[in-house]
Amino acid sequence: MKSSIIEYDYFVSELEKAVYKNARSDLINKISKYPDRYVGIFRPTSPKQKLIQNITQSHEISFGDFIEDIITQYLGHFYKNYPKNVIYNDNELQFDQLFEYNNCIYMVEQKMRDDHDSSKKRGQFNNFVEKAKYLRRTYPNQNIVAIMWFVDSSLHKNRNFYQTEINNTRVNNTNFYLFYGSEFTAFLDKVRIWDEMEEYLLTWRSSEENSIELNFEKNWAETKKELKDFVPKKNWKRIVKNEKVIKQIFPILFPKGKYKEILDELQIKY
Repeated sequence: MKSSIIEYDYFVSELEKAVYKNARSDLINKISKYPDRYVGIFRPTSPKQKLIQNITQSHEISFGDFIEDIITQYLGHFYKNYPKNVIYNDNELQFDQLFEYNNCIYMVEQKMRDDHDSSKKRGQFNNFVEKAKYLRRTYPNQNIVAIMWFVDSSLHKNRNFYQTEINNTRVNNTNFYLFYGSEFTAFLDKVRIWDEMEEYLLTWRSSEENSIELNFEKNWAETKKELKDFVPKKNWKRIVKNEKVIKQIFPILFPKGKYKEILDELQIKY
């Protein structure tokens, strides 16, 4: 039986913590700040549909953050990870992955999928090259390996653009690569990372209830604590003044009106 790099239970706990953490309070804060996105008349979606769409989008973004973090942990089992945030010319540079192996510095610009429009792809690539140039100056005695990696190989909208730019980019002692899906871990000769991550995700998806839960009163003690901790009092005050939100949105999220417990404890009149 092959040994795991990261245990499945830990992988799933980190995934669910990242994807679902504060999702309910984030939604309430968004409703407070942008109520017309949910109850405005000039929308083809119903309030319920908009809530589902918002939660799904939030989960997608958080899932991308999880994949970045878990890849860092996987790489840490084989390589020396470097701090991802640095200051350069009074600006902060953020690396998705940055590690060292055999006197080479590897940087990875990691994105979930290659589906950017034309206005974003140019800026993204220029930012990628600037990071490589920073590393070249910072580590003059080491080779630099600069990788642009799209995790989901099913989408490669701008592949020709990125590959052409990489072929035409020259930085001393720096090699540029473009990878999709498992190509990155194959390049490192660490296919085990990809295989394990793929296996874990498939197992998790097959056992996970994929419906979006809009009833915030389920697991109320946990939800109540989150809402009290992460929804500012000013946002609650803004919400209770919005009759459309109270009548159209809150009956979906709080069918028994339990949010009033929070308002009472915060001494907010409604």
